[in-house]
Amino acid sequence: MTEHADSLRLAWLADRFRAQATLGLHYRPDRFDRERFTRLRRHAAELASLIYPRDVDAIEESFSTDSGIHTPKAAVALYIKCADGARLWRTFLLEPGRLLPDELKAAAVRIAAAGPGRPVGLTDSRVLGLPDPHTYLAIYRTTSSLTRAELRGVWPTPDTAIQRPFTGISPASIPALPRQIDERPVIVSPVVAAICRDIVEIAEEGVLETADPYNVERFEQLGALAANITVEPIGYRRFGPFELHPSAAATGTEIAIRDEIGRVLLIQRSDTGQWAIPGGACEVGEGWAVTAVREAREEIGLGLDAADLALVDVFDNRAITSEPTTIPVIAVFSMNLKTSGRTVTWNREVADTAWVTLPDLKDLDLFRGHRTKITAALQPTDEPRA
Repeated sequence: MTEHADSLRLAWLADRFRAQATLGLHYRPDRFDRERFTRLRRHAAELASLIYPRDVDAIEESFSTDSGIHTPKAAVALYIKCADGARLWRTFLLEPGRLLPDELKAAAVRIAAAGPGRPVGLTDSRVLGLPDPHTYLAIYRTTSSLTRAELRGVWPTPDTAIQRPFTGISPASIPALPRQIDERPVIVSPVVAAICRDIVEIAEEGVLETADPYNVERFEQLGALAANITVEPIGYRRFGPFELHPSAAATGTEIAIRDEIGRVLLIQRSDTGQWAIPGGACEVGEGWAVTAVREAREEIGLGLDAADLALVDVFDNRAITSEPTTIPVIAVFSMNLKTSGRTVTWNREVADTAWVTLPDLKDLDLFRGHRTKITAALQPTDEPRA
């Protein structure tokens, strides 16, 4: 059991290094930063080779095909009540070219069920104890007119790691998502520690030499992550075969912060001049709601608690706007904030802030898809906690 836990921690650590390398290479680095992020990707592959049944060169080749914004993967978990009272789970990754509403409708047709409506909760691969690349799952309930046997006939039980942890449990039994990133040191073997020291050197070199202010932050985060280890003489258990490079849509999060009189806090984006609620891309290693808290802190200087967030809905930007988007799947949260004594400050990504009401939206130039999201967030709901 200890080796399994140690292997899981290493899988997640390697995944975070892989994500940092992919993001760094995505944002058009100069040739020096490109070389650093390429070395980082190699080290991530070296770590992964200690627990996956593939050699380091094959893993690095797989990692080299990463592209775009590297975030946790988007997936769906359906909790289905059958006509005979049986209950089954069916899960699937949301392919990059497929829209979330379309996939939910197709799943409902397949199992002769009503549309599942809004998600009843969220979970992810780490809470489920999976070594897979970080994956978010939006949980939906629905009722099928098929019996258990009939449903299994039209949708056989997938033999996938992402579904196995759901067997025999209800949505209420799924452990809660972490409220913050686990900052405890990762216990690693001496071999892993040596690789982490090499990564710290890459990070220190990058902080001193990069010309990109965003990469300064990225290298600082990378160095802190690689240094946050405790070395012990542990062993690792290799996991069985699974997909190291699943294809799925990128994820992000946004947060509607309401004051005592029902107004919502908007930011004016520095890049487009349009108004929006705070938010951004999710990062591998953090929970969906934790991203919302981080973005609020970074963009407008507010320290919030993920436990205070309520889930409004999970949106697919491609279904609510015709404009191109690099982060299609967005979990939108809301919370009420007592503004007394709270100061809003903003970073370079924000030009201004404003508290607005629902009628005010008609006069504002809103960022793509945000009219739909803000309207949903301002409606009275009994949505579940994040």
